[in-house]
Amino acid sequence: MEITRRDFFRYAGASALALGLSQLHLDALERVLAATSGAAPVVWLSGSGCTGCSISLLNAVNPTIDQVLTSTISLKFHPNVMAAAGDLAVSAARSTQQAGGYILVVEGAIPTGSGSKYCYVWDEGGQSVTMAEAVSSLAAQAKYIVAVGTCAAFGGIPRTYSPAAAKGVGAFLGRSVINLPGCPAHPDWIVGSLAAVLSGAMPTLDANGRPIAFYTREPIHERCPRKESEEASRFGQDGRCMEELGCKGPRTHADCDIRWWNNKQNWCIGVNGLCIGCTEPDFPAFPLHKSSEDDGDDEIPVTPSLPYHTWLPFVSNGGQ
Repeated sequence: MEITRRDFFRYAGASALALGLSQLHLDALERVLAATSGAAPVVWLSGSGCTGCSISLLNAVNPTIDQVLTSTISLKFHPNVMAAAGDLAVSAARSTQQAGGYILVVEGAIPTGSGSKYCYVWDEGGQSVTMAEAVSSLAAQAKYIVAVGTCAAFGGIPRTYSPAAAKGVGAFLGRSVINLPGCPAHPDWIVGSLAAVLSGAMPTLDANGRPIAFYTREPIHERCPRKESEEASRFGQDGRCMEELGCKGPRTHADCDIRWWNNKQNWCIGVNGLCIGCTEPDFPAFPLHKSSEDDGDDEIPVTPSLPYHTWLPFVSNGGQ
């Protein structure tokens, strides 16, 4: 199906009311369509996930998202942002693939169970194309492959409790990729990593494929301003260390403590929350936190200990 630019922005404007997108973001989308041909081509695929990393990228501040999209990259395909739809959208992705030299960005995990039928990206030639098929095909000619978000990097939530055998990009392809985990990934991590590869300087990666410029060698806890403070006995106690409440900062590698979020407004620890380790390969590691009024040894069951496809039938049958 073909739509005009006027129609697209009319639809985008209506969607903005529901999604809370500002006019600034709509203006950025307008300028995307005028991206220069000299900008680095990017094909962005979305698999099993919540699209949170795309939303996070829209909040890029320095540089702003419109600067990134108009001056740094040429976004050839993105299921949520591009103007084209249907055959035109597929054609954009395939023509970019034929030209080669592009950056393949993958957001969301890749389902592989039951013939990978749990996630389709588009229809082509009368056939539905699965996420697994699209990633396999486009990865072959990509110059760089970037897995954005924990779901794409390590499988994340879809991998943890899913019968669809969801995998991260690297595990699915059986090769190393640039992993930018986070739930969601910070816009600086995305933009900074893209800038690095576009400059021809492959970022230095850790053992989990993460750029050490953003995913620091030492855990967050080592730099946390609460590190040497008294242990908190419950949530909401200002300035106290929350390790005994289940904070995963002692084993989480990221620079959230110095980068902060939402245009450097705050970060999880700064609002008396705890680090849930969302940049780590085992995220989500349950329980996310422990009990409050005692020494923290009793854990709050925030989720069933078994995958939902094993306990749901038990509950549905009255425990029989």
